[in-house]
Amino acid sequence: MSQTGDEPYEHDERYRLSLPRAGLDDLLDEVRARMSDIYATQDRIRTLLEAVISIGEGLQLDPLLLRITETAARLVNARYGALGVIGSNGELARFIPVGLQPEEIAAIEHWPEGKGILGLLIKEPHALRLSDVHDHPESRGFPEGHPPMHSFLGVPIRIRDQVFGNLYMTDKRDASRFTEDDELLLRALATAAGTAIENAQLYSQSQSRETWLDASGQITTQLLTGAAPDQVLRLVARRARVMAHADFAVIAMPGSEPRTLTVRVWDAVGDHGGRPWAGLEGAVLSCGPDTLLGRVYMGGDAMMADVSAPEHQGADFLKDLGAGPVLVLPFGPPEGVRGILFLARSRDKDAFQESWVGVLSSFADQAAVALELAEARLDSERLTVLEDRDRIARDLHDTVIQRLYATAITLMGTVRRIDDTGTAARVQGAVTDLDDTIRQIRSTIFALQSTGSDASWLRSRVLDLVNSAGDTLGFAPRLLTQGPIDNEVDETVGEHLTAVLRELLSNISRHAGATRVDVELSVGDDLCLRVVDDGCGIPEGAVRSGLRNVESRARELGGHVTVTTAEEQGTTVVWRVPCRAGAADPHRDD
Repeated sequence: MSQTGDEPYEHDERYRLSLPRAGLDDLLDEVRARMSDIYATQDRIRTLLEAVISIGEGLQLDPLLLRITETAARLVNARYGALGVIGSNGELARFIPVGLQPEEIAAIEHWPEGKGILGLLIKEPHALRLSDVHDHPESRGFPEGHPPMHSFLGVPIRIRDQVFGNLYMTDKRDASRFTEDDELLLRALATAAGTAIENAQLYSQSQSRETWLDASGQITTQLLTGAAPDQVLRLVARRARVMAHADFAVIAMPGSEPRTLTVRVWDAVGDHGGRPWAGLEGAVLSCGPDTLLGRVYMGGDAMMADVSAPEHQGADFLKDLGAGPVLVLPFGPPEGVRGILFLARSRDKDAFQESWVGVLSSFADQAAVALELAEARLDSERLTVLEDRDRIARDLHDTVIQRLYATAITLMGTVRRIDDTGTAARVQGAVTDLDDTIRQIRSTIFALQSTGSDASWLRSRVLDLVNSAGDTLGFAPRLLTQGPIDNEVDETVGEHLTAVLRELLSNISRHAGATRVDVELSVGDDLCLRVVDDGCGIPEGAVRSGLRNVESRARELGGHVTVTTAEEQGTTVVWRVPCRAGAADPHRDD
């Protein structure tokens, strides 16, 4: 039979394949199986690529870790999955599970702590595949309430040459155990996850540095504009809390007693533990060498801990507020620690990331140095003011008072030579005014020579009371002060004095109908307050509750009160007490 070029080969017996029917069916089954494996592999590669793309989206670390865990469980078809983050102490710092229902989570006594099989992966970071976790010699069982699990696959997640954590997959859905392909896919995903986690950490660090620079700029601006130190400290606490995503921040500095710190400022989100935050400021904290605070304050190194654990002493106030994870930073460089900065989260939240410690420590150091420079600048300005006040006081004493005194002496000698009685009286009145002026200037000199702050000067508080009384009286009372009031009168007597003066001025404005009020305050052997008005006097039978309070305060201090009054002729009240509380003579008969 001839063969032309147009005839198909199958019509030529020389090219006909002769196989038994059974052998052909086996071949077709093998081809179908191979094609099914190829399709399955393609699907898994596609799933892996989708998983890599999925974990590469977004740069927020916490959502990324959850997304990696969910993707890994879906990739190897595991019923349960988890990602364990390894802390600086080599133990599990975080545990992120998937596949558990809320009621199952609630039934678990505690999350795995990195022991048994999980601990083996931490100690030996290599892929581990088991048919049943119970059969492995390192198995320690599960926490109380944990659902039963059997097949297991674990692989480490590395960031460069460091192990960040491990992926744990259990109970494969469609088979009794995980395969080599599952292990290969999970290792590939873990490699991509390490890159994604590193990118998220770098992004978080860059954000923290940007926030740090912005916060440092704000602090510097506040200091340069002359803000008070506590105001600046409050800003430091608030910005540090925001940077670290903490629930509250506390700055404590050395207290009056040895080995103690006093809370200077705090900043918080909401009210934690139901305790009023107002009671926290001024709290005294122990910082002995065996306490968490003491180790940071004395050692100068930052520390992370969980204060809900019983071994951490000196942080009871944070426990009362519901604190769990804390980051304790020295406030200032190691060679000059000025205090500590607490950053704390609630008990139900994750621990702080170690990558933030460096940035936050630098921020605290810079803030402490900036504050120290600002305080030095304020001290310098205060010293300049004190020097100016001393110079003014010296000039007033050596020049102005001497000239006024000489003028008064001259006028007094002139009075005797004046025949006209009216003129002589006017000149005598001028001499009296000069004497009052000299006493006022002497009082001003004492004030200028005082080293206290304006807010603590008793003389200033008295002046404020007298000036404010002008609003209710309708005129300004006349004030005369003599002697070293700010230096000789202690704080207890000063508080009683201001209360008495406020009571007397209030009584005059409400009842006296006066047109003139003179307030004289002098310090010699004791403190004497004399208040004179030209009002209607105190009628007989009038209720004297205000004066009884004045008398009670005098008796409490070991002094006494004299009240002189006459109808339509005004009232004079003299309140005389020792300059210092407890200094009264017990045998004195008033």
